[in-house]
Amino acid sequence: MTVVAVVGIIGLVRLWTRFGPGWAQPVTGPLAAALLITVSGRTARQAGLTVSGWRYAAAAVVLIGVGYAVAVRLPAARRLFRTTYDRPWLTALIEVPLATVVFEEVAFRGVLWSLLDRDHGAVAATAVTAVLFGLWHLAPERPWTDAVVTGVAGVLLGVLRAVGGGLLAPALVHWAVDGIGVLAAAHVTRTGVQWGRPQAGAG
Repeated sequence: MTVVAVVGIIGLVRLWTRFGPGWAQPVTGPLAAALLITVSGRTARQAGLTVSGWRYAAAAVVLIGVGYAVAVRLPAARRLFRTTYDRPWLTALIEVPLATVVFEEVAFRGVLWSLLDRDHGAVAATAVTAVLFGLWHLAPERPWTDAVVTGVAGVLLGVLRAVGGGLLAPALVHWAVDGIGVLAAAHVTRTGVQWGRPQAGAG
């Protein structure tokens, strides 16, 4: 019953993130994460709120940062950065961690993963949370392949949760992919070629 309640709350939060005001998300995300921990009956440590896995986290963040640093220097890769941001630093350092990473990691790799791991083991916990993580990203305006990609990412993040023993590694990797990605896209927009031709004013 606890798993059903947790999944129900996750579903309600998904509706809120889709239809609620964007300015509220950095506040409601952490609050919803705290609600999930309370409803689940798991302790903070059981939900993954520890510093375990910091070595995995540090190594992965460095690799992701290096990957983006290389990508923004390759013309073919630069064309993949299609999104522009009015306030990239605010988005990367405030909106991404608070409105996205905190809730999604506590929900999928924290509370839900912990409950499923307790009852069915780490493999089942990783598989189920990865599928739900992919479904979480379904939206009419997004291609269905986004759900597949995020589902695969959910597997990798679940593995990090299992081997790292906590949320630190998957949360920092999640932030690095999204947050550093925002800064990389802003760099591409600011410095020139994005779609195969110089942008106006770039030099």
